[in-house]
Amino acid sequence: MIAILLSSFLLVIGVGLLGGALFGRIRSRRLTLLALALFSWGLAGCAALGGQSQEVIVLTAQPASTVAATRSPESSPVAVSTPQPAPTTPPAPVAAPDESPLPTPAASTPQDAPKASPAYGKLVFPSQRSGNFDLWIMDLAHPEELTQLTTSPAADVEPRWSPDGKTVLFSSPEGDQFNDLFVIDADGSNRRRLLAWPNSHEWGATWSPDGQHIAFTSERDGNYQIYVMPYSGDAEPINLMQDKFFYTYPDWSPDGKWLVFVSDRGGNWDIWKLNVEACLNARLAGNDAGDACTPRQLTENPDDDFFPRWSPDGSRIAFASRRQANRDIYVMDADGGNIMRLTADPGNDSNPIWALDGEAIIFSYRPTTNWDLYIMKTDGSDVRQITDSPGQDRFGDWKP
Repeated sequence: MIAILLSSFLLVIGVGLLGGALFGRIRSRRLTLLALALFSWGLAGCAALGGQSQEVIVLTAQPASTVAATRSPESSPVAVSTPQPAPTTPPAPVAAPDESPLPTPAASTPQDAPKASPAYGKLVFPSQRSGNFDLWIMDLAHPEELTQLTTSPAADVEPRWSPDGKTVLFSSPEGDQFNDLFVIDADGSNRRRLLAWPNSHEWGATWSPDGQHIAFTSERDGNYQIYVMPYSGDAEPINLMQDKFFYTYPDWSPDGKWLVFVSDRGGNWDIWKLNVEACLNARLAGNDAGDACTPRQLTENPDDDFFPRWSPDGSRIAFASRRQANRDIYVMDADGGNIMRLTADPGNDSNPIWALDGEAIIFSYRPTTNWDLYIMKTDGSDVRQITDSPGQDRFGDWKP
């Protein structure tokens, strides 16, 4: 605007000088006036061109900023999910600075992708990449770098970090054909059997938030039941439900009050939760548990819901379901409300794990025959593959 006013002012002056040169009475000054008029018009032209160049800069800057704001930091796999056939019994143990904080394997990370943060934490998971199921640890800041935790000829599966991150709990059939519970230090040392019940499988174990107790699934009493035992091993495990129905895959709420699990007590596999404090107290007192050990149903669907996991803040539960004729990942509120489907793809999505302090979900994906691990934001966006192995990778656990 200033350039336009200046240009107009100089043009007016030039016209005045030209008039003086043409019609002035003193002929000796006409040449001088004419030169001044031409000089004024030249300045006016320069001012006008300067104003146009500024407008061009503004117009070209706007599209550039728009592109920068909407450009994806990298191309990533589309969320995928297709389930396994609905089982008639529960699955037995299987032998700010960055816009997007999700890790990606180095091999597929472009130069302009956001850099990983040390706060990504660590993932422990079973993999067949060594020939049989062993436990591996991944630093999510460097997902291409893996550390092998176990080297047993047995199938080590379903690992869970202890709350202090120093120990890993898992299930393994070491020494016989039945899965028992084991623990191992986070550096791979001091592997030891935690529970050895003969002639029964124990699996799907989870720590209490204070690290003092462990809940797990066992078929010791003839059908799948959930038991709780002290980590110290100084007391016998307690069967919480003690009825004819099947219960499996418990997960402890962050406040230590609830267990969420899968049960067929409603006619098919749905997700339920139990006030574990009240039920344990009733069992320990030797009283009729009654309502204290009666679980609350969270999902009710003709298709199967499996593998529930509490979010770190206890407000939501992630799970896998076949309710869309395809196994996908879902989340819901802790009371069973606001169910939202996160994945929708023609492959199997299963075993969701909360990560990055509740900002992401890691899950297993099988497009055809092989399972690998993927990570996505909690709204189902920005799906990225984090393992790429010819062996099966699934059933993991994350810690900060």
